[in-house]
Amino acid sequence: MNVFKYRILNHILFWIFIYAFYSMPFVLTSGDLSEALINLIYIPFDILTVYFVIEFLIPRFLLRNRKLFIFLLGVVAAISINILISQYIKYNVQPALGYWTIKRHLTVDLFYALLTNFMIVGLASAMKLLRYSYNIQLQQSEMERRAAQSELNILRSQVNPHFLFNVLNNIDALIFEDKEKASNAIFLLSKIMRFMLKESSEEKVMIDKELSYIEDYLELVKLSFQNPRFLKFQITGKNSGKQIPPLLFIPIIENAVKHCNKQVEVPGIEMEFRIESDSISLKTSNFIKRNDFNLPDTGTGTGLKNVEKRLKLLYKDNYTFEINRKNDKFEVYIKVPLT
Repeated sequence: MNVFKYRILNHILFWIFIYAFYSMPFVLTSGDLSEALINLIYIPFDILTVYFVIEFLIPRFLLRNRKLFIFLLGVVAAISINILISQYIKYNVQPALGYWTIKRHLTVDLFYALLTNFMIVGLASAMKLLRYSYNIQLQQSEMERRAAQSELNILRSQVNPHFLFNVLNNIDALIFEDKEKASNAIFLLSKIMRFMLKESSEEKVMIDKELSYIEDYLELVKLSFQNPRFLKFQITGKNSGKQIPPLLFIPIIENAVKHCNKQVEVPGIEMEFRIESDSISLKTSNFIKRNDFNLPDTGTGTGLKNVEKRLKLLYKDNYTFEINRKNDKFEVYIKVPLT
């Protein structure tokens, strides 16, 4: 309704402008209101001509079917009829109403009538086409936004089952080895599930919630290591109270845990978050087996490939994502802006 009201207002302002443009110069120069009153007779026919062109000819023949010849023929016909009507009013109606008429040569009258009609119809048509072009751009932008959002949702949904699969495998092994650790693992998993159910569907989450979720996950991971110090995790910088997309870092962390070589000395996995005023970064490094050629995670189609897809959708080119493998060490570095 608001759009409809604004559209009506725009049309009213347009015709006020047209009326003032052709009436006010005579009123201001001569002080005679007769010209302004006479123009009130012409305005309804101009309105009919304009709306016939912009509401019938343009949508039906110019935009939809691209029939330019029929469109031009219709415009010429509409303007010709309007000129005939205006000439009839000028030489028959005006004198009958007692208004003086300046008689010019027919070619001069036709020239001024054509100029007037082409200006009014041309201006209205240009505004119609500009608004149509603007609406098309809005629709395309909205479609691109929805497509990007849909792909992000798909990528997020791919992260969750992959994550749960790994965690449940760990818990299954712990049940037979240490029931207390298994109970603690289930408690940590419940916290993680609450985050995934409540927060992961949001566009963005607070940094402290995301990091708390990651810490819970890593505590769960440490239960599967013989030495808890095998995984070194630290956060540097102060929480700025800003937001980041949920589950953005977890595939990188999962990848480091999944492909680590547990036979190396402590620490086998190192992870560091660095929080700055306008960005947050994560650097992971882990030792891998020399014959492990499946990095990054290409087996399931998730993992690091999806991280890079999300980064492109979310940040365009305003991010850093680096993957390096040096002999038996695998490193990933990601840095994104904060909002």
